[in-house]
Parts: sequence; C-alpha cells; structure tokens
Amino acid sequence: MGAIPFCTFRFYTGIDRLIVSRWGARSICMSETRTNQSTASQEADRDAELVMAASSGAASRALRAARRASLFSLTDATGRLVALEDLLYDGPVVLHFFRGRWCSFGEQSLDDFATAYQEILALGANAVAIAPSCKHTRPGASRPMRELTDIDMKVSRAYGLAFELPAGLRSSYEALGYAPPSVRKADNWLVPLPATYLLDRDGIVALAFIDVDYRNHFNCESLLRTLKALQAAHVAMRGHVSWTL
Repeated sequence: MGAIPFCTFRFYTGIDRLIVSRWGARSICMSETRTNQSTASQEADRDAELVMAASSGAASRALRAARRASLFSLTDATGRLVALEDLLYDGPVVLHFFRGRWCSFGEQSLDDFATAYQEILALGANAVAIAPSCKHTRPGASRPMRELTDIDMKVSRAYGLAFELPAGLRSSYEALGYAPPSVRKADNWLVPLPATYLLDRDGIVALAFIDVDYRNHFNCESLLRTLKALQAAHVAMRGHVSWTL
C-alpha cells in the first residue's frame, strides 16, 4: 500500500486528518513558543532596564579605585569565619560580589569568576565570592573558590553596592529565592549591585569593575592584566628596597 498523500483533499481520510491535525498543532505550538519567547525576552529586558535605572545612583557612589576597602569578616559555606585582614596578609585579594545563586545571571558570573580562579592563585592573590543569603538556591556545580555569605548585606552596604529594588519586581525576586535584608526600614527593599574589586596588599582598590547591567559578563582578562602589573610593581619595589639597604 502506497503512502497516503499529504493534503490531497480528494482522498481525505481519517489518517489524513490526523496528519493535518498534528502538523497544524505543531505549527501553532511553534508559533506560540516564538511569541512566548519574544514576550519573555521583552519582559526580561524591561525588568533589567528598571534595575539599571534604580541602581545607577548606587553605582556612582560605590567604592572606587584608589580608595581603601573596609575590612570585614564573613562566614563561608562551612561556617568558617573568613577575615579580609587575614587574606590581605598573604597578598592581593579579589572580591567578587554577585547577586546570589538564586539568579541565573549571578550563577553565570560565578562561572566566569571560577575560570580565572586558578590563574589568580598562581599570581599570588586570594579570591572570594560574596553574596547575600537567599531562601533557596539553584542546583549547580561546586566551584573552587570560597563563597561568603553577606548577612543583611552589611559588606555590600559598606562598599556602596546596595540599592532599593522597584516595588514591581520584588515578588518575582522573592519567588526566585532572594531574601532581602531582615534589618531594614519600612518600604526599603535592598538588593546587591554586582561588582569585582582587586585590592593590593594594603587594601587599596587597584581595580573596580561595577556594572549596573547584571546581565553583562565579568571581564577576567582585565583583572588578570591588572593583577600581573600589580605583582610586578611589588617585586620591583622589593628589589629597590633590598638594593638601597
């Protein structure tokens, strides 16, 4: 028996109807999928624009290069206390502030940071990631660097990296697992601004990477170039001091 022609209306049988129905459903489904993806993309862009507008003020006031970073102590995933002062004792330190594991963009920035982690260590620096606590996290692969929990965003606020999220976005952030600081004023709903800092041995900011668009990826190459220059300057200074002595 030969194949039944598709859409040959003269021989329109029950099987033909089934085929047409499936193709029609598939076409409608694909069209709806494209429409839904387009709508979701537009909504995501709109949400990002709201966040960028809300965080621009904080970005302009955040900790900048040539300034001294405030010392802090935070706990890692094992509950161990990690002090910035102790990290600086061993050499330069990279601080990577990210939105948290509840956010897919935060996870991506953490992956980017992880790819540079071993090179950072090889250049004689320490590196930690910092994020506020959240109600639940997305499952993800373990990463080599320590992740510190910024309870109530104390460090983020000290570094000028906290801003108030627009009210229209708060329910969606909570649904994703974000938990705003518990100590806050009424109608004050803070979220962190992503940033990466390279501190020299004295705690002075040698490089500050701050971007109000949380969808942008972290620039590892700029960080590594600056760290190499920083370490080269340190070696040259030590050689100069030894020569003068």
